[in-house]
Amino acid sequence: MRTHDLLTWRTTMADSPRSTAATVLAWGAGDAGQLGDGTTEDRYTPGAVKALVPADVVKVVSGGVGSSSTFAFVLGADGTVKAWGGNTEGQLGNGSITQQTTPAPVSQLTGIKDIAAGGMHALALDAHGQVYAWGSNAYGQLGSTSTGDDRTAPVRVQGLGKVKEVAAGGEFSLALLEDGTVYAWGQGIHGQLGNGGLGSGHTPQRVVRLENIAAIAAGRYHALALTSDATVKSWGYNLYGQLGDSSTKLSAVPVDVDTLEDVSRLVVGAHHNYAVFSDGVVVGWGSNRYGQLLQDDDGALTSITGAVEIPRLKDVQALAAGARHGVAITGGDVYAWGDNSEGQLGNGTTTAGYHKVELPGTGYTGVAASLDGNTTYLY
Repeated sequence: MRTHDLLTWRTTMADSPRSTAATVLAWGAGDAGQLGDGTTEDRYTPGAVKALVPADVVKVVSGGVGSSSTFAFVLGADGTVKAWGGNTEGQLGNGSITQQTTPAPVSQLTGIKDIAAGGMHALALDAHGQVYAWGSNAYGQLGSTSTGDDRTAPVRVQGLGKVKEVAAGGEFSLALLEDGTVYAWGQGIHGQLGNGGLGSGHTPQRVVRLENIAAIAAGRYHALALTSDATVKSWGYNLYGQLGDSSTKLSAVPVDVDTLEDVSRLVVGAHHNYAVFSDGVVVGWGSNRYGQLLQDDDGALTSITGAVEIPRLKDVQALAAGARHGVAITGGDVYAWGDNSEGQLGNGTTTAGYHKVELPGTGYTGVAASLDGNTTYLY
């Protein structure tokens, strides 16, 4: 199992109970209609996303490069996809560039088993192992034969074998193939394509030094991979220590995340990460400027370049990371922490910290957060 990107770890019928909650909830920034409630207002407490029932939801993901461009997708149990929020680059995949404040179907997608939301683009994976992309193509992140040709509806990504998982970063894309190899395309200026260079690429190319990979995840400018032996690799941007190799130097090839073994799940935010061990212990590394790693050394919130344990998050049932905050389900309750400037912690205020979210119901099994914005989802 993996988490992405943005955003959330995959909830499937095989490994998680189906939610019994009455509706999907959202809170925080609403500038682009990403709360799905028909408005563009922020919400400081959870509110319903219109016309969505968690029992029919497999996964929720959210992308964007800020609150004013945040968008979201829901993958339904029937293999269809709905989208809402910002759409200036066609990232909702409905054939237009018109903002959508309530969920509406993504064009031409059926039989989908995985979805990913990037900065201004999105990916979908069907049951046959084929990948589709749409939205911004400024850096070739759609995997077409050129750059700059944005797409408002899904198009198939060529040059890939059978894919079993996709992930989308800020302006780049990843695909994990069934043979355990990883391919990347799009922006590469920070080394996030993992091919040894800093150039962009508009067609999928193999990430070097990776084999026997079990799961992938992408942040704004960096990526992680979980190996079949339960260790973690990372590459790309590293200003905040998000590669976890005890440095702040970018790497254009995968490096080992220090001292991580027996990892079962990865959760990636814009510039910070969490790893869940098989015994339920959670560690984190990367940006901690807003307390997103729940580490406070005498009041100094600083980046952390190597994994540190987060006792408050032990035995979480679901966990997601956004730009500057995190959210988790633990013991049946929902908690959110970090920055709260747009109400993304859901406690009715804009006060930062670690807060329990009061909910209008129970039975939720999944959480998600916008890739580089301040919106939170519960399903």
